[in-house]
Amino acid sequence: MNNMVDFAFPYLLQFIREYTSKVDELVKDRIESQNEVRAKEKEEKDLVAQQNMYAQLLPLALPAPPGMGGPPPPMGMPGMPPMGGMGMPPMGPGPMPAYGMPPMGSY
Repeated sequence: MNNMVDFAFPYLLQFIREYTSKVDELVKDRIESQNEVRAKEKEEKDLVAQQNMYAQLLPLALPAPPGMGGPPPPMGMPGMPPMGGMGMPPMGPGPMPAYGMPPMGSY
């Protein structure tokens, strides 16, 4: 083609070199960002695993102290005040605390 390639070839080489350097830079940035995301995910996974490890070492729940908590004793047990109608305690000097325990006397 009338030796036009001889004049255009240096510009073509320069364009290809610039284009490939830009593509290489983009690929490098992409790889770095993927590595950062993987490192962050691994760090989060390790943190969750560490928290789970500590949770497995702890007891499931602390037992209630003796005489406190637990379900109320069934109706009709000795030591319990008689129940009125509909399962309600009779009205007396004051309300009963939780679990049917009578109030302690004042000293």
